[in-house]
This record gives sequence, structure tokens and C-alpha cells, in this order.
Amino acid sequence: MKNKMKTSIIIRTHNHGKMLERLLDKIKIQKKLKDYEIIVIDSSSIDNIKEIAKKEGCRIININPKEFSHAYTFNLGAEKAKGEIILYASVDIIPKGEFWFYNLIKHFKDKKVAGVFSKQEPIPNFNTIEEFKIKRMFPEKGKSVVTFSNASGALRKSIWEKIKYDEKIPFQHIGGEDQTLAKEIKKRGFKIIYEPKSIVYHSHKYPLKSRIRSAYMIELHKKEVQKWNKDVEILNYKKLDLAKYLIRKKAYKELIFDLLFVGVLLRIAGFYGG
Repeated sequence: MKNKMKTSIIIRTHNHGKMLERLLDKIKIQKKLKDYEIIVIDSSSIDNIKEIAKKEGCRIININPKEFSHAYTFNLGAEKAKGEIILYASVDIIPKGEFWFYNLIKHFKDKKVAGVFSKQEPIPNFNTIEEFKIKRMFPEKGKSVVTFSNASGALRKSIWEKIKYDEKIPFQHIGGEDQTLAKEIKKRGFKIIYEPKSIVYHSHKYPLKSRIRSAYMIELHKKEVQKWNKDVEILNYKKLDLAKYLIRKKAYKELIFDLLFVGVLLRIAGFYGG
């Protein structure tokens, strides 16, 4: 299937020059990618983001960092998009192969499909704990516990116009706006597809300060989080299974530091948040 539907690829940046350059290079080698635009939403970067984006023919939307929230920028990108299909791509993903894009877009021949999202694979030797979680969240085949993912996911714009990201949820800093959107889409009878043949590498190393703040805020907004989790599948696993995985991978530093020391700090932060 040729890509007959114009696609708008939305990338959000903040001093991510090297990552943006890498992602744009990966987009250029995609097969069956025609008639598309790239929109870069930039939070006042001071590196060479604008030069890179301009060189590659991207449209640039500048926002004040104080305006930033995940839901706001996703809605802003969709609002400005000219394409029938909106493809959200986190600047830190690395598309694998030449058919990452095509394997997402091909499903939109079915008018009942509102969204499609990619399989994520961990960056090797980057974060062993997240590696354990990612492998369970995004299986080789079958169903994912993830309902939708903005890291690498496409939406039909006509559906987004009816069901937008909720910019008023009180725990936007925690994330989950994509899961909430997917829940509302499915309630309307539309389909969201997990496509394991569309693959991206995607891993994080969250700073300790950020993790402590998240633990505090999750408890602070405990009622809202519990209400959200009531209708959204989450990844459940035993700490023992994680410990065994870390031992098998010889990730002893993460085993001791994260599971023991950081675990205590997060519980303390949660206590004060509650």
C-alpha cells in the first residue's frame, strides 16, 4: 500500500539537537514514506535545534517552557498538523529498520482504526531495570498491556478532533495522557492496534530527583491515579522476578542501588506526598 494519506510527524524538543538529527536521518531512510510533513514543537532550545529543523524542511512551533505539558503539546501538534494521520515520535526514539513508518500507517485502510503504536525495545546496556519492564510491556506478538504510546504512535486526526488529550488532568507530570485518550477512543467503538513489526529503540535514565518527585506526586494525587488505573491496564510484576533478572544480567549496581537504597527513598517521598 502506498502512503496516500498525508502524514504529519510531530516531534517535541528541548535542547535535543543530536537526538533530533539522528531521528530525522532515520525518517529519511523509511520506505513507502511519501507526502508527509514534520512539525517540531520546541520549548525555547538554546542549542542548534532550529538550524537542524530548518535545514531538513521542518515546520517549527516555538513555545515557552512554562506552557509545556504533555497533553498541551500533543494537542498543539495535532491542531497545526495538515495530515490526515498524526504520527507522534519522541525525539529520543531510534526507529529500527526501514519499515517503522509503513507498518504503522498501513492499518489506517480500516476506517475503524483510530490509532496504531509501535513495539519498543530497550537500548542495550542502558538501563537494565527499564529493560526488564519494556520487554514485558511490548511483547514480540500478541497483546500489549500498553493501550497506546505517544513515544511512537499514530492517530487519525478526524478522531482526535472529537477526542482530544485532556489538558486538565491533575497529574500530567506523571504521564498517562495517552492511556486516558486511548480509553476514551475505545469507548466510542474505534480500534487501537499494537504493531510489533513497527519497532523503535527507546530507553530512559531518570534522574533520582525526578523519580523522588514522581513518587511524591503520585501519592499526592493518589485518588486521581487510582481512578485512572481502574480502567487502564498497568504492568504488574514481582520484585523477586526483577531481582532475578538483574542477577542474570550481572547488573549488581542497579540491584543494590535501585532496589534497596532508592526504593527506601521513594517510599519516604510517597509517605510525605500522602
